[in-house]
Amino acid sequence: MINVVHDTTPTKSSLLSQTTTATNNDNNDALDPEKIFEQFTKFLISHQNGMIDQIERIDGSGQVFSRDGWGAFSESSSSDNIDSSGGITRVLQGGNVVEKGACSLTVIRNARLSKERAETISGRQEKQGVDDESGKVQEGDIYSAAALSVVLHTRNPFVPTFRSDVRIFLVKRSSNNDQLAWFGGGSDLTPYYLIDSDITEFHSHLKNMCDKHFPPNNVYNLSYRQMKQSCDEYFYLPARSEHRGTGGIFFDDLPATSSTLSFVQNVAQGWMPSWIPIVERNSKRDYTPEEKHWQCLRRGRYLEFNLLYDRGVKFGLANANPRVEGVMVSAPPMIAFEYNHVPVKGSEEARLIELLKSPKDWV
Repeated sequence: MINVVHDTTPTKSSLLSQTTTATNNDNNDALDPEKIFEQFTKFLISHQNGMIDQIERIDGSGQVFSRDGWGAFSESSSSDNIDSSGGITRVLQGGNVVEKGACSLTVIRNARLSKERAETISGRQEKQGVDDESGKVQEGDIYSAAALSVVLHTRNPFVPTFRSDVRIFLVKRSSNNDQLAWFGGGSDLTPYYLIDSDITEFHSHLKNMCDKHFPPNNVYNLSYRQMKQSCDEYFYLPARSEHRGTGGIFFDDLPATSSTLSFVQNVAQGWMPSWIPIVERNSKRDYTPEEKHWQCLRRGRYLEFNLLYDRGVKFGLANANPRVEGVMVSAPPMIAFEYNHVPVKGSEEARLIELLKSPKDWV
């Protein structure tokens, strides 16, 4: 979440309720929210295709991503038709590197906010200081959304699971025709064995990118440190008192402007460069059946988080006719549950658990 520490920067309420607030503070942010939405949607479609090619090459098994398109992206529709709702779920299973991977595109156009969805958003607005009813989204407002997500569950337990997404949400107010739009997204790792240099390299990549877009005292009051903390806070299992992984960055409610569009695109463009070097170093390492079993036990925690706490999964399953396979596509391919499993004291498995109880600063 974005916390305001300088009186000269816009408050969180203004960031959520008026996209133009940030725009007026940045001479480069001339695009209106709807144009940004269209530009970002085209980027997501192109980036999904490019990323699929990269993953298939690094996997090297000859396995290819399946394609499950719906709506505007069904097999009978033109891939260039992005004027209506639809999506593409791409899945690779049984690869050399990727035991199961999914790269999912979703585009929703001109839908109406349900009462529950509007209350969720307005509730977040209230917590962030939006008190004026005219500034809150309401049931019946028209919204559009676009998102691209990737989850790569690796075969080798020494290669972390990689998860990332970027998304945009556009609301057209039915009361006054105002347009509100904001970005969200992030990137994070879930390792099964800690290779500290890999995690440090991953976080260094993210920090360098964030520093480029958000220098000190930027108008959005954002930084790598803040987005890392948000990631640690979001990917947390309170019932276990554990974080899901070693984190990365997480951001939400970021005003959609030209400059933030550039940042979010860079986040997506950095996914493979931040993960592939880790794969190249570790995907051919030998591992024991016991180490594979530990990976499956930790994947159980991954599934717990998805089902109990992940907002996207809960939102997807709450729809009237959910595409269940698409919503659950991020689930690991194979998991294990054992009652009260406790790793051996002093082991690498125990070291991982200790760190997940108390995240560290990697850079």
